[in-house]
Amino acid sequence: MDLVYENSVSAIETLQTKFHQQKDFFFTISNFGDARHVFLFYAPLLFSLDRRIGTKLMWVTIIAEWSNQVLKWMLYGERPYWWIHETQVYNKTGSNTPAIQQYFLTCETGPGSPSGHATIAAAVWYILITAFLEKSGPVSKNSKNMLVSVSWSIYTILLCVVSLSRVYIAAHFPHQCLLGMIIGCGLGITMSKISLDSLKLKHYMMATAGLLGSALTTYAFLHALGLNPRWSVDRAMKWCAKQEFIHLDTTPFFSMMRYCGFMLGMGIGLNSILNKKAEEVPFTTGMKIASAILAIGVTKLFERVPLPRYNINFFYFSAFVVYAILPFLMIAVAPYIVSRVWPAVVRPIAKKKKQ
Repeated sequence: MDLVYENSVSAIETLQTKFHQQKDFFFTISNFGDARHVFLFYAPLLFSLDRRIGTKLMWVTIIAEWSNQVLKWMLYGERPYWWIHETQVYNKTGSNTPAIQQYFLTCETGPGSPSGHATIAAAVWYILITAFLEKSGPVSKNSKNMLVSVSWSIYTILLCVVSLSRVYIAAHFPHQCLLGMIIGCGLGITMSKISLDSLKLKHYMMATAGLLGSALTTYAFLHALGLNPRWSVDRAMKWCAKQEFIHLDTTPFFSMMRYCGFMLGMGIGLNSILNKKAEEVPFTTGMKIASAILAIGVTKLFERVPLPRYNINFFYFSAFVVYAILPFLMIAVAPYIVSRVWPAVVRPIAKKKKQ
């Protein structure tokens, strides 16, 4: 792989040099595939507007993050920003170590392959594009074909740009992004064909246990083989240019707590009495928008709550609890509040207008 890595580093150097003025654009695009933004923005927005699509979006995000974490541990992929310092390639060739730049988004602590951002972006946007095409309404055959072509062209361009942004900040090599795109697209295709309407709380609890158990089993298996699953965290701590660039919420164990907690909270929310009462009320467009604003507002408030860092185990446990509470609030509490408050506010206003 050294030859692949070496040529990729040259491409990263060229990319950073030629597009130095566009770095803010790449930073913004990189966030399109960040699981954190999917859980805290896309999920509450889409679920509030369309429950079926929102549920499918949350499922595909969880499965994408889980598969990405497990594959990262198994594939042992390097990241450009630390590989250039660890490899002996440049000593053998007599060339200087490449001076690739590090940014505040660079210092991811998990292994590099496959790219999580590319995986999640491909999976999530596949669900969004297919949902958009389903709801595009009756149009002529030519217009429909044109809409399909344009939609999937935008999808492809978006994935390429997200991948390019990850390469630009030296968080990934190009082949890692390509692998992530392929996996994410496959997950999106699979999840788009699965019906989730009949799932009960027990199914979500079993899924949570399965996700957690499989991830911990992978960790234990690698450890039993004499490998160190935490090797990437050590590399990140060693070679990140600024320690403040290293964040605990990029570690594999935080990712595991996030998707497991979200799966459990989603199951509790969807099967709660509050959700069932909210479903009894036919939501108007205004109610859906109000529910989305309330749900996103709640997630933004939770985002500002700092997790305790004095004990690493308690930090991860707190992450699990927070990400279990969030989906319950956006799935059950926010719609329930809107279903009870909205009619009491809107109906008197409508009566006054008629009078």
